[in-house]
Amino acid sequence: MNIDTTPEPSEIVQAEEPYDPARPIPVALCGPAEVRELPAVRAGYKTEQGVGTAIAVKLLPFEPRRKEAYICALSQDIYISGTQAGAQSGAAGAMRIPAVVPWRIGHLDEVWACAVTSTTDIGVSCDYWSE
Repeated sequence: MNIDTTPEPSEIVQAEEPYDPARPIPVALCGPAEVRELPAVRAGYKTEQGVGTAIAVKLLPFEPRRKEAYICALSQDIYISGTQAGAQSGAAGAMRIPAVVPWRIGHLDEVWACAVTSTTDIGVSCDYWSE
């Protein structure tokens, strides 16, 4: 008797389940529960000086470890966008942030900035989940 132990390709390659981040996870609590936000592990600070109206500067790179960031223009309103072209196009492709108002960035994407009327300095503060 001859037994074939070689598996078929369909047995080797298994179908991958689609990832669904919106699928709820059932949780049952028995008694009181306390939820705390994890603290940031590291911080970073910088000031972009002399940001003008013609060429946008990258304030924040794409960073998967970033928990949050705050930006603040010191003397002029700024436009912020996820792309350099968006920030340079002004109101057509960017969001206007008033001067001296700390603006929270809660995502991981790039952030580009351009001044609205004349040059300004922009302060940046970042908190990171890990090293």
